Amino acid sequence: MEKKLSSTQIVFIKNLFFTTILGGIIGILNYLFNIFVARYTTQEIFSTFSATLGLVYLVQIPATAIQSVVTKEVARNKGRDLNRYKWYSLGIFSLLGIVFSTLFFLARGTIADLANIPTETILYLAITLFFAFTSPTGKGFLLGKEKIGTVNLILLLETIMRFGMGALAVSMGGSIPILILANSLPAMLTTLFILPLVKFKKEEAVNEDQKIKIDFKELILIASAFLFLSGPFMLSMPLVNPEFRAEFSAISVLGRLVYFAAVMTASVLFARITNESEESSQKKSLLISLLLSLTIGGVISIIFFLFKDLVVNLTVGEQYSMIGEYIGGFGLSMTAFAFVYMSANYFISKGDYKYILIPFVGTVLQIASFMFRNDTLDMVMLNQTVIYAFMAVVTTIYLLFKLRKIKDEEKGVKQNTGGMDDDGFEPTTPTM
Repeated sequence: MEKKLSSTQIVFIKNLFFTTILGGIIGILNYLFNIFVARYTTQEIFSTFSATLGLVYLVQIPATAIQSVVTKEVARNKGRDLNRYKWYSLGIFSLLGIVFSTLFFLARGTIADLANIPTETILYLAITLFFAFTSPTGKGFLLGKEKIGTVNLILLLETIMRFGMGALAVSMGGSIPILILANSLPAMLTTLFILPLVKFKKEEAVNEDQKIKIDFKELILIASAFLFLSGPFMLSMPLVNPEFRAEFSAISVLGRLVYFAAVMTASVLFARITNESEESSQKKSLLISLLLSLTIGGVISIIFFLFKDLVVNLTVGEQYSMIGEYIGGFGLSMTAFAFVYMSANYFISKGDYKYILIPFVGTVLQIASFMFRNDTLDMVMLNQTVIYAFMAVVTTIYLLFKLRKIKDEEKGVKQNTGGMDDDGFEPTTPTM
């Protein structure tokens, strides 16, 4: 007989709904930020901002990876003294941030040419890259302790700060440097506030071999996974033909409503699975998250299809009226991407890095599509539909295969133990 939801899973569902509601507010504010820039700056500034925004998301990949590594480490070491690890991780990641942001800045000419953005913006992107290494530790510790409500409130505060910086940038005629820093400085400020307040029970003495250290192999694998996972979405901005980049950016702004919802709920899923050892409970958490994500994306896409002209006029404005025919389809593409993103978080949380191959192929296809089919907006939008559909279909096949394998393993264990329950199962070992 199917088990009822445990008290832990009920709390997880409450956290998901709380994250969805607050995430919706945060998503709308993020959305309004981009709308604000689109409406009250020139198309040239909005196009440049959109191109740099694609790079902003790419250079923030380390933040996602570092937050995931810290979350997993905290979940693995419940009840231990992590005060030393807190400052140790911040120091190590700060050093890495200095190294990589410096290298990024030294390559500013090449990067600016490849992304078709002004060279002077690279300095602010380098600062954002440094913040990407240092800012995620605070939320990583909170997620590891499953302080979901606290993390959501912090994200809301960061979004309000971001919106304030955006308003300042627009009042200054569309300052690109401030618009770039608005995507990274708030997170850095909240981290400086969070870390001293995160406390752990102190241990009198810790042997050298018991000290928790950063698993750089895992960090690289997680960073690679999120890099290729985000590649198809992030690379589209700098690679799209500048002749219609503003129009494509306006479409993407609307599509990001689905993307932001997926990212928010994925962090809750990641925190739950890393704190959960039972395979059956992990599967329930995954299915609940996928259902919620697909529902959100489906509802938004239906609204886009039914009220496309009204949505465009009320958001990006009448100057982008030609994008109405694309937003519904792109909403479905982002729903497919939300499914892929959520599934990927499940695989990564379990240490299954073979999955990296699928987003890697998706990223290669995205780059190839812009190299050979980038002449018209119709071409680009069709490319996006094909790429996201491909990733969703292959991810579904991979996910079903993995879930079937887990089910067979559970059945085999129950047979060997005379039908005993799986409450004592050990967590899955990371695979390469």
